[in-house]
Amino acid sequence: MSVLLIIGMLFVNASGAFANAKDEDDGYMTRSEIEHFMEMNSEENTEQSQQLNSELVKYLEENEEYLFEDVASIVDKYHVIDIDKTKKKAFNYMQGIDQEALQRDFERIDALAKEYYDYYQIHNEFPQEDSPKRMAASSMPTSEALSVLKNAGIRMTERQLAARLAALGVLAAIDGPLPVMDFIALVTGAVIVGEYLSDYLARKDRLAKDIGNNEGRSFIRVVTESLAISETVEYEIRRNKVKHFRAFLNPLGGVVVGDPLTLSEARLLARNEKDTFSVRKDLAEKVVTQDNYRNVSEGPHYRDADGNIMIANLPHWHLMKKFSGKWERIKGHHFFPWKAM
Repeated sequence: MSVLLIIGMLFVNASGAFANAKDEDDGYMTRSEIEHFMEMNSEENTEQSQQLNSELVKYLEENEEYLFEDVASIVDKYHVIDIDKTKKKAFNYMQGIDQEALQRDFERIDALAKEYYDYYQIHNEFPQEDSPKRMAASSMPTSEALSVLKNAGIRMTERQLAARLAALGVLAAIDGPLPVMDFIALVTGAVIVGEYLSDYLARKDRLAKDIGNNEGRSFIRVVTESLAISETVEYEIRRNKVKHFRAFLNPLGGVVVGDPLTLSEARLLARNEKDTFSVRKDLAEKVVTQDNYRNVSEGPHYRDADGNIMIANLPHWHLMKKFSGKWERIKGHHFFPWKAM
């Protein structure tokens, strides 16, 4: 499965400001880390967030060195977890779809697209409507991928999707059809971090124009922004060694990635039930490895609490806290990609 993240324009211009900060746990925080956390916390604009920031300001004024556990204890003091709502949301998420069946759907579509692509390489044209391969495709069951595309405003059958993937693979010059998950990424505003990104970037104008001509002109901007942001995120990871990012759940599924975080900042956000994204599973595990807490890893939730299909969601960790003698999972997802970045 291609690695993708749904992303918005929240990747701030100052994203490199914290990129080279320490990512190892030495027990201390810098003033800039605490101030960055306060800035993010102030966005809630609640009485609790104001009180938390006021106490953090006082802490900064009274100390010259800043222990992580001191700051974390202040965060815990002003954060009240509604465990009943957390349990209800967790239960709804469990009403998901069969992940193995979903993966088989992707593999089936990609395999059919490969048949179309191979046919094109031999005949320099795609199979006609009455081709046995296309007739076989018409009898295939619909997949969850089609539901996601429908939610994004694209209606097509599996055979039409497979044909489009083959055609886009030729256009992108990637020696095969466009993977179905990459196509979903492109038309839903997703970042692609995978083997074909450089090929997509080299032909981004052609891809955007072709998808605009076939799926609707509104997608030209979406595809162009998706690829531009993909390039930016890849740069931040490669050049500035960013390991953790702020994250938000996206209405169409997946993760909206925000500004870079240090490990300490990511850990504070986790205690405050906020989402984060890390570039590897073990690095995401660092975010939820904290004193007086436990953690649990989960696969992606392919439906939200309302039952909507969220194909682009990612595997993640949850932080767990003890309530009345029992360990409970608290809100906040700590995402990582399928393949390390």
